[in-house]
Amino acid sequence: MKMRGIKSFALIMSCTLGLISCSKKESAGPNNTTPSVNIEQKNRALVIDITGTWCPPCGAYGIPGFNDAIAKGKDKILPIAIHSNDPLSLTAMNAVSNLPRFKSNSVPRIVVGNGLTFANGVYSDIAATGNKIIASVDTFLANNPVVVGVALNNLKIADGKISVDAHSKFFDTNANGEYLMSVYFYENGVISTQQISNAPANVNQQHDYVIRAVSTASAWGSVIPITGDVTSKTYTSLLNPAWKTENMGAIIVVWKKIGSDYLYVNGTLTSMN
Repeated sequence: MKMRGIKSFALIMSCTLGLISCSKKESAGPNNTTPSVNIEQKNRALVIDITGTWCPPCGAYGIPGFNDAIAKGKDKILPIAIHSNDPLSLTAMNAVSNLPRFKSNSVPRIVVGNGLTFANGVYSDIAATGNKIIASVDTFLANNPVVVGVALNNLKIADGKISVDAHSKFFDTNANGEYLMSVYFYENGVISTQQISNAPANVNQQHDYVIRAVSTASAWGSVIPITGDVTSKTYTSLLNPAWKTENMGAIIVVWKKIGSDYLYVNGTLTSMN
């Protein structure tokens, strides 16, 4: 009976140690493969509102049209607001808004996928603006197969920093060229005075998807390997005490570098709430 008890105890300890070992193998670390992360074979269409608080048409039609499209497109859309020359601007994002394919001499202008849907202002009919954006979103999704899938998890705020784990997996492992992954940290519900066409300024305008920080040295991010395995990396940025942490979130974007140009490939987002 005593020997049988010793053997049973040894068997339990062996199983326990085996479980601990498996747990260690599956834990995610920077740039490690992470088989436990589920990445959908799905694209989102990038929708950028290039805007400014000083711009009356942005307040009257641009922001409402952008919000209308977000409500209609839901999880088909990856929304980003890039502010130009105003208190909500982030210098690093000028690289994105100044891409030749995204640039014009006016705001608001709306980018969908890899081109301008509204190069010179938007419709005064807000619903029509939203509908045109969604039509461009559907065209982008129909014409772009899923080359690489992405996911975000473990969004955390601690010790004056915000961090998130970003994951990618290539569904087309025959893809070639240089792919880069970047993470942008954003804030919703930012209150800032907005000029409005033919109306007094709105001193309580809510601005959403305002990019607050870029997690790498440039807006384009860092190179990721073309592999059918899941690759992962933790991205971190310092917090500004003025930001409302409960309204923060993270956006992951994969770009393809072609010469001096960058093409949007895929992306997704997550938030604290």
